[in-house]
Amino acid sequence: MHRYIFLILVLHAAISGSAQNYNNNNTNSPATNNTNKTLTNQQDTVSHVSPSLEEIQISTKKSKAYRTVPNPKFGEEAEKADKDSNSSIQQLKSAKYQFETNYSNSRHQLTRRSASPEEVLNMKQGAQIYANMLPGSFEKHFYTYLLSKYNPKQFPELQQAANLQPTNTEVQQELAVYGVAINDQKLADSVAVQMIAQNKISGGLLSYATDMVNSVPENGTLLLHGYTELIPVNYEKNNLGRADIQLISVDLMQSPDYQASLTAKGFVMPNSAFVDTTFVQTFCALNTSRNLFLSMSFPKEYFQGIASALNPVGLTFAYGQAATLDYNALNIELVETKWKKYELGIGKDPQSDALSANYLPALLSVSRLYEEYNKTEEAKEIDHIITNVATRARKTGQLSKIKR
Repeated sequence: MHRYIFLILVLHAAISGSAQNYNNNNTNSPATNNTNKTLTNQQDTVSHVSPSLEEIQISTKKSKAYRTVPNPKFGEEAEKADKDSNSSIQQLKSAKYQFETNYSNSRHQLTRRSASPEEVLNMKQGAQIYANMLPGSFEKHFYTYLLSKYNPKQFPELQQAANLQPTNTEVQQELAVYGVAINDQKLADSVAVQMIAQNKISGGLLSYATDMVNSVPENGTLLLHGYTELIPVNYEKNNLGRADIQLISVDLMQSPDYQASLTAKGFVMPNSAFVDTTFVQTFCALNTSRNLFLSMSFPKEYFQGIASALNPVGLTFAYGQAATLDYNALNIELVETKWKKYELGIGKDPQSDALSANYLPALLSVSRLYEEYNKTEEAKEIDHIITNVATRARKTGQLSKIKR
């Protein structure tokens, strides 16, 4: 059995890599959605700053000045103003790059969710420049919130950013996740509905989220890695009336307030504020009695060292005490009655296609069981579905290695 789990984790390495690559390519940095704004005054939203527009404005000022002020010294003053303005623009552009590059780096690490001290310092420096130069800008408000996200005291900063750019995808994500953090399900669901209407959460991803919720037995605790799953899974959990499931976001664990809320619910927290693979593994070890299920979209680094305590159940890995359940029966029930098994291998959209390989461990488990039970026809049917899913997920090469 341990060898089988090892092979599953080999496949999972490819699965999580695929999902991670998709998330990396589709997780917008705060700058990504700001292409329609330019620098005009302190109350304007600043985004990808357009020096050409500023030059037009300055030249207009210069032209008007030459018509009304014949003093030749004005040319020197105008030139100085031009240089000062260009210097400000460059300073803001550098600050934007400094903040967003470090923020993006911190979000795309395979072994941690928390930003490093160096990344935090660089982000603070970039945010401070906007606070000093453009205190009413979108960047100032959003950067300030991101520096201490999930902190209720900083929520007004997120609200201000949302007022300035209400359809910004990352702002919407942060609003929904904040709703999850403070258990304001009305806020979380209302933002999720907006994102669904704008096709930012696809129908395929909602189906995947439904299948993940159904993967968790009654009174289970589901650990999720990132926003791609958290928002739709929380939404479908509410739609399905699964109040018995406790969702826990590794991202949210960066917040002392969120950790305190989990402690109040009886969870034991690691003695650390830095969330990485060690933090998550320690959390699992401290809470083995809480029926833990980990999303398969965690990077494989999180599972190293705990593979012997894991068993595939649906779109999750059952951990510890949860792994003592009859996971074979659970997987058969999911495949045969709860999942739309004949649709699993049909390509739908980039979001769900990138995650579809996560179905393979449960399907492989069921195929192995059918072979043991001498259910030849059922095994053939499942193997056909497995091939289609692997093709959809572009994992046929990895699948062939496991089947050897």
